[in-house]
Formats: sequence, structure tokens, C-alpha cells
Amino acid sequence: MAQPTKAELRKEFLAKRDTLDAVERKRHSSLIRQRVFQHAAWKNATTILCYVSFGSEVETGALIQEARRFKKRVVIPLHKPESRLEPPLNPAEVELALLPGIVFDPQGGRIGFGGGYFDRLLPQMPKAFRMGLAFSAQLSAAPLPLESHDVRMNALITEKEVLNIVIPA
Repeated sequence: MAQPTKAELRKEFLAKRDTLDAVERKRHSSLIRQRVFQHAAWKNATTILCYVSFGSEVETGALIQEARRFKKRVVIPLHKPESRLEPPLNPAEVELALLPGIVFDPQGGRIGFGGGYFDRLLPQMPKAFRMGLAFSAQLSAAPLPLESHDVRMNALITEKEVLNIVIPA
């Protein structure tokens, strides 16, 4: 059987994420947030890149508020259609990148919406610990069909577990 394409995986896992009702998504987002707060990468970071959640993504509003309460510098990338993604002030200062995605695998693979925004931005953040935030329904048991430019996560946080990933050199 042929491995599914990125487009097929996006469709399948976006549908899975979208089927979570609002109450369940809020509860799971809270559990994910608590796991993030307990992670050493969160505790040690002073500058954090975080996405602003929309639709059925893991909610980040309370996470951003908590970061600010603890005097962490929060950098939010701005999407501009003409430039695709505007990098934060100095990407090299980011120590923790909290990232969305549609589907992840246990090896740190991530597939987003297909614009390549984060795959272009993350190489500018050499010291950033890359943490994917996802619901367990977004985790693929099989490795994802990644390309050479796809950036792997260092950890994946779901409502059920924290996967710390060793990325091969």
C-alpha cells in the first residue's frame, strides 16, 4: 500500500482535529499547557516564539498570558501574504518555539498547512528548542513523508504525553 501524501494526511488529520468538540478541545488545551509549563525548555527560556491559535488548533491564548506574567519575552510571527512570514525582531534570540501543525509523528516530523512558513523561519533560530503542540488525535503512528527542508520537533506535547525526541544528526 502506498504511503499517503502530505495533502492526504492534511485532509485526514485536520478532519480528526476538527471533530473534537469545543469543550474537549479546551480541556485538552489546558492539559497541554500544564505539560508545557512543567517542561525544562519552558522553565529555562526567556524568549519564546508562539503562534496565535485559530480554528481547532491547541489554544495558546492562556499560554501567552502566562508567559507574559512570568516576564518571558513572547514573539509572535506575523503572516504577510506578500512576504509569507515576517520574522520576529531577532530570530536568533528565540530559545523556545511553540509550534502548531496538522499532523506529527513520534520521530518529530511535522506537517502544517503547506506554506512552509515555520520551515523557513526555524533555521534562523539555531538555539530554539522546537516544541510541537497537538492533540493526541493528530499523532500519526507511521513516519510522515518529510522532505529535506522539513524541520523536526525536539518535543511533542499532547494532552496525554510529552514526547522528547532525539533527532538523528
